[in-house]
Amino acid sequence: MRIRLSTVWSWLALAVVMIWTLLPIYWFLKNSLLTPDEIARFPQPLYPLEPTPAAFFNIFGFEYEMADGLVRRGSGQANQIIRGLGNSLIVSAVVTVVTLFVVLPLAYVFARLDFPHKNKLLFAILLAVALPPVSTLIPFYTMYVRLGLSGTLVGLIIVTLTITIPFVTWMLIGYFRNLPQVERLARIDGFSRFETFVKIIVPLGRSGVAVAAVIAFLFSWNEYTYALMLVNGTTANTLPTAISGFLFQHPEPSHLAAAVVLTMVPPALVAFFLQRHIAEMNLVDPVR
Repeated sequence: MRIRLSTVWSWLALAVVMIWTLLPIYWFLKNSLLTPDEIARFPQPLYPLEPTPAAFFNIFGFEYEMADGLVRRGSGQANQIIRGLGNSLIVSAVVTVVTLFVVLPLAYVFARLDFPHKNKLLFAILLAVALPPVSTLIPFYTMYVRLGLSGTLVGLIIVTLTITIPFVTWMLIGYFRNLPQVERLARIDGFSRFETFVKIIVPLGRSGVAVAAVIAFLFSWNEYTYALMLVNGTTANTLPTAISGFLFQHPEPSHLAAAVVLTMVPPALVAFFLQRHIAEMNLVDPVR
């Protein structure tokens, strides 16, 4: 049986991508389950010989007694982790809801209606998507200090929306444009344009809406650059900035690994429950 060379290269590329993606996840998960003796060992075992969930209890401030009687005390970063987890959930939820509320009608208008200077506005959105966040960091920081928004969840939500709204809008424009043209039929049935959008277009494009929600959630959940400069060290710090605090304390690799694994759980759950809609997503060029 002959195997095509292209098939071999495809499987090889897939294997490289899988290793590239899964190896860091496995490594952090492994380190979070290692005992102190296994962590100190060189070289480290490839898998936990005596797996223990102690680090996951420690990062929330709880003590954990090992099987040998050793008590592993709570992490000194526990308060920051707990506060950061709550703040990250709040920011991600609010940003996701506000993004969908703004982006759905905005993307629909760009995708289905014609109006003057439409292409110019499209490229303005594209420019906002292409602009790296670090290039606007200093202006935002200066403005936030003057307005008193530095160190607040409201300020972090606003600045995160400047990232999610342009990106998700650009993505959904192509998706809405690819939906069936049902507006005229709906108007014949007595629907207004707003009713057509709410009762027909949005349910028809539920896969795109679900993917938009996932992307907005992931962007806001993983946001680090703005959070580091605007809320780090305050009561509004988020989980990514709280985790970075481990780098300035007594080395506890298992605590750091457990905290990183914790950050993977909410995005993984969101992607898992919405994976069917993600697979159905069909994008086209917004400026086609």
